[in-house]
Amino acid sequence: MIGRLLGGRYQIEQAVGGGGMSVVYRALDTVLGRRVAVKVLRSQFGDDADFIRRFRREAQAAASLSHPNIVNIFDVGTDGDDHFIVMEYVEGHTLKEWIQQRGPLPVEEVVEIGRQVCAALAHAHDRGIVHRDIKPHNILITDARVVKVTDFGIARAITANTITYAGSVIGSVHYFSPEQARGEMTDIKSDIYSLGVVLYEMVTGHLPFSGDSPISVALKHVREPLVEPRQLNPGIPQSMENVILRAMAKNPLDRYDSVKEMAEDLDVVLELRDVPKFVPQHGDGQSEETRLYTPVSGAENNADRKAADEAAKPRRRGWFYVKRAALWTLAVLLVMAVLGVGAYYAFTTWMRVPDVTMPNVVGKPYADAVAQLTQSGFSQNNIQRVDMPSNAVPPGAVFKQDPDAGITVKANRSITLWVSIGQETVAMPAVENMPLSQAKQLLKQNGIPDSQIAVNYEYSDQPKDTVIRQYPREEVAVVPGKDQVQLVVSQGPQLVTVPNVVGSTEQDARQQLTAAGLTVGKVQTQPDYKAPSGVVIQQAPYKPGDQVPKGRAVDLWVSSGYPQDAKTAVFPVVVAIPAGHSPVQVKIVVTDARGANQTVVSETTSVSKVYPVQVVLSPDTGADIKWYVDGQQQGEKVIPYNGT
Repeated sequence: MIGRLLGGRYQIEQAVGGGGMSVVYRALDTVLGRRVAVKVLRSQFGDDADFIRRFRREAQAAASLSHPNIVNIFDVGTDGDDHFIVMEYVEGHTLKEWIQQRGPLPVEEVVEIGRQVCAALAHAHDRGIVHRDIKPHNILITDARVVKVTDFGIARAITANTITYAGSVIGSVHYFSPEQARGEMTDIKSDIYSLGVVLYEMVTGHLPFSGDSPISVALKHVREPLVEPRQLNPGIPQSMENVILRAMAKNPLDRYDSVKEMAEDLDVVLELRDVPKFVPQHGDGQSEETRLYTPVSGAENNADRKAADEAAKPRRRGWFYVKRAALWTLAVLLVMAVLGVGAYYAFTTWMRVPDVTMPNVVGKPYADAVAQLTQSGFSQNNIQRVDMPSNAVPPGAVFKQDPDAGITVKANRSITLWVSIGQETVAMPAVENMPLSQAKQLLKQNGIPDSQIAVNYEYSDQPKDTVIRQYPREEVAVVPGKDQVQLVVSQGPQLVTVPNVVGSTEQDARQQLTAAGLTVGKVQTQPDYKAPSGVVIQQAPYKPGDQVPKGRAVDLWVSSGYPQDAKTAVFPVVVAIPAGHSPVQVKIVVTDARGANQTVVSETTSVSKVYPVQVVLSPDTGADIKWYVDGQQQGEKVIPYNGT
């Protein structure tokens, strides 16, 4: 099976579990690109019509349920001789594994797990579905501590007949309710009892009853008193024990009326720890003559059969009881005679039912399909409708039928038609502000593969590879495999180079910053000896040449002119050149309040010349003028602040 493409869609990867009836595999849905769990009926049951009917009933029962604490059913199908169900794949562990690894669980965890199981069962019970096999093996816990109930394989509608196989009661004997062990009709209170056993195992680390064989364990559920949880774990509060004792009461009348009522008690377990102990008000739910219902087969050992017979014997002796036994024997014989006549009548009636070839109604509107089936000789009362999403046909049309077309069946055969309610949709999850890889993983978990996701990048102040917008928006319905999902992802901020605007006028500086993709921040003015009024003397916080995100602000400091105590003066510098002399290089250097060694004149001339040189003086700094001809100093003038 490993590596096989089941149904042309599900790539089997590995076996992850199984039971006596089926094997569960992890698989890849090659259409939607998501992991799924595929339950495949064991090959030895492929030709067994009763098993196949029960296997399909599992899918129908579970597919009608939609709840966060119930494993979803995605698909059901047949590939050759293999019948399979496709379910949600849950990453995590079974509750049984948790108990085995950790022993008794903390009461807080027990309460939380119990509440989530109650929520799942309440959803099923409200829809007429009884699980009938609640046990830790069928309770999954995800890595996020979400509880999911699975394996509604022996669930049934309350209004339908009890499901059995080969005369045996279905379920796991360690978690049986007494009425299941006796082979009686079961209802929601059987699920409550089984959940009580699960709670018992969680708080104690032990099963309430054990034995050498399934029959001996079932007998104990019916007959023997319970070892109370606080005897095994005195640390649990009385309120917690009360929930378990009431759920596991042998008489259904003493149990909770619903799992909702049970959940209400779990809600207050931690608040009301010390409460009076629960005491059942009714008997054990069986009379002296009640016998445990157990299947009889060659595989049973004599000890088990003897134990069952001994348990069924009256505890008192006497002529009165002998007479009563005789009356019971007579009554049983009469019932058997009536049943025999009824069976003969039913058989002969069935033999008179005509054979009909099943028509093909797939693709037809439901009303047309029903009309064609009734024209073929089937009764409309025997046609069951199951509404499910389908991408194969329009809404309202049949996309699957059972029995398949071309099969010859009796005219009174039950027929199931699966009718499309439209394309399968999922609610678009919220992925904005998530890393792209995490967003894709979440979309994949919701059935949206990479091939359905378009990614566009743009500059943003958000961290690189963060989703900044999504289309469609959150909670909008999306058709997996069809609707396109668009994610706008940050590629980080766009970087620009900071220009040098020191020495430029304020107006020029603003233009340069805007052209570079930056903005002007605060502008302050201050006096300055070196720069005339209106010239930028400082920029911050970024230095020229820095790479910064586009749109950042640069603050400017602009000169308001010389300080008030500054003095300015102009002194003539005379450079004499003899007549007819060849051209010479003239250089004049000024040191004043504006700075040292400022070259104010540098030229070549062949004539004498007077150069007016301006200087700026401060109270702390005078002025010094030096002039050079062909590199040789020709003169110097020192000007003190107070000498002007």
